[in-house]
Amino acid sequence: MPTESQPSHYRAHFVIIFLLVSFNLRMAFSAADPLLVFLMRDLGLSISDGGLFGLLPIMSLGIAAPLGAWCSRLISPRKLIIYALLGSLVGVVWRSYGGILGLFGGTVIIGLGLGMAGSVILGVVKQVLPDKLPELMGAYTACISLGTAVGAGSSAPLALALGGWQHGLVFWGLPLLFAAVLWTELTLQTRHTTFPHRTVKAPMAPLFRQPRARMITLFYLFRVAGAWLLIVWMATLMRERGLPIVEAGLVLSLSTACQIPGSLLCGMLLRQRSNMRKLMFGGVFLSIVACWGLLEAPLQLWIVFALLLGLGLGTVFSIGMTLITESGADESATIALSGMAQGIGFTCGGALAWLCGLCMELPHRDLWFATTYTALALLGLLCGLRTIRSGVSQSTSLH
Repeated sequence: MPTESQPSHYRAHFVIIFLLVSFNLRMAFSAADPLLVFLMRDLGLSISDGGLFGLLPIMSLGIAAPLGAWCSRLISPRKLIIYALLGSLVGVVWRSYGGILGLFGGTVIIGLGLGMAGSVILGVVKQVLPDKLPELMGAYTACISLGTAVGAGSSAPLALALGGWQHGLVFWGLPLLFAAVLWTELTLQTRHTTFPHRTVKAPMAPLFRQPRARMITLFYLFRVAGAWLLIVWMATLMRERGLPIVEAGLVLSLSTACQIPGSLLCGMLLRQRSNMRKLMFGGVFLSIVACWGLLEAPLQLWIVFALLLGLGLGTVFSIGMTLITESGADESATIALSGMAQGIGFTCGGALAWLCGLCMELPHRDLWFATTYTALALLGLLCGLRTIRSGVSQSTSLH
């Protein structure tokens, strides 16, 4: 029978390693984006090929989330995370040295691995630390943002230092390997704790009949669609406004970095349940004001609005992850809800963002873009508020 000190020791290790794994969940993707111009040149990719390459990550993540829920009935969630991280490592190597086929195939494999790990790990958190979910989801979102910023910001310098984009891209397999080793060590510790290895049944079908699960999924969908619009188009729109190319690229980098304090602060404030509605209003309002400010306010204020955009998005993202983990009645329900929300959110949200991107062909596209983003943000706010109004007592269940 484990002593009380053993679970406490395990939980401390769990938090550290959980955050290290979270740090890796987008970094291998974001590292490829700054090198796209070199990939297109050396591999002979067209503009449409480059667009497909940019769309693959979000679609792969969407497919992976429900796949992780299904695989949890065959492999315990803790072991599944190990296999998923190692699979992503294989994808990184293939993407780096496999030519055009490896570029696209490796990207899909990376997305499937990281998507399954990111979806299933929420259920593990639910089981191990159910009383620390707001703080952990704030830290989870912050680590993903930090990993994204680190990958995007250091990818090009690393490629130059290592002698080419192939070596620069394969470098990002090392953090994945490190995370897989640490998670393996953590998994072995469960033999001495009250958290045994076991498979779980996490069917998503029962959740489609539950209003709370549907609202969380729609909240996630609109959040993804709005964020993806910003990622794809904001730098282009800022260049058209007259911002130099370097500063235009820094808009998203700075906002991504500012998601970190937004997420952490939100996680701490969410300990008071009455704060969730206020934080959701505030986060959505900040992101809308920042979007309009970047596109319509005096150009010299772009840094201010990029900071506000990051704070708003970090708050909204953290609330979304907290809703998923707190709404699941147990580990299996949380994995199922994560698979449903992230699966539909990434795939349908990405498709919706692509459709909304058609407004970029219209005159005054900056106004169309800001209006479209505002509509997506407000729709997400509506779904989020309806979820909060239903109360945590109405947790989603698979029975």
